[in-house]
Amino acid sequence: MLAGRVLEVDGGTAVVEVAGRERRVRLDFIRNVEPGDYVRIYYGIVLEKVSREEAEETLAHCSYSGGESIEMKFSLDGLETMGFRKPK
Repeated sequence: MLAGRVLEVDGGTAVVEVAGRERRVRLDFIRNVEPGDYVRIYYGIVLEKVSREEAEETLAHCSYSGGESIEMKFSLDGLETMGFRKPK
């Protein structure tokens, strides 16, 4: 999942700045997006509007080079409280 700031909206798509690069994304699930809003993006589709802090936190958990690959970093802390066991 990526996040960024909306630069422009054009009908059912938007241009979003993600880590200094522009991406055109689809607005299939949300319509009230305006330039300046921060959004979370999943596979090129805006899922929700978020605060700037939430967008920065989302990006802090992945390395985005602007190419096709995204490296995600996950932590196992707290999984036990969700019913998962940590690997031994």
